[in-house]
Amino acid sequence: MARTILDKETRRQQLLDAAIRVFARRGYLETSIDDIITEADVARGTFYLYFPGKKEIFLAVIDHYFELLSELVKELMAREWPAKLERARLKEHVLTWLRFFAEHRDLTKVIYREATSIDPEFEDRWNRLSETVKRFLVERVRRLQRNGVLRETLDPRAWALFMEGIFHTAICNYILQSDRPDLDWLAEQWVDFMLWGITPERRP
Repeated sequence: MARTILDKETRRQQLLDAAIRVFARRGYLETSIDDIITEADVARGTFYLYFPGKKEIFLAVIDHYFELLSELVKELMAREWPAKLERARLKEHVLTWLRFFAEHRDLTKVIYREATSIDPEFEDRWNRLSETVKRFLVERVRRLQRNGVLRETLDPRAWALFMEGIFHTAICNYILQSDRPDLDWLAEQWVDFMLWGITPERRP
């Protein structure tokens, strides 16, 4: 049967999508180029038109994730933030992040389980992702501090580290472990923790 003729960008994305599924299912070390071309239903020669080898397509997967995450950060940074912390608004903000990871489940699995353990090139891309998120969190905290919403003694850099750790754990130990994660429940608990901590509630 004749293969469908696709334009270059569509074919490249087809290969990336196939690689994401296979890497998520088998892991980087156990994945072969044969696995990827079988998943994508393309000839081996077609693969090599776009990528020299497995390492290069894995790097392209990481870059794709970086692009998606950067777009999300830009979108969130562009949103106007209220003068005070509104619980519903904060919950929707958290849900936006959680939905991103759930929507890109296989891609997230590849990044969080594989990208930091392969070699320095992969680690460099991971660090770029991490710094992007931390810059966003630091700027958000500083903006809220300028508005008098958060206490000035809170170090934005420490907050960014705490949130990054919570995100990582929530993603790896809940979202990626469940076929149908309850994102609304997770966001509710997350917001309660951010607003009230673990001490007895002192809500206004």
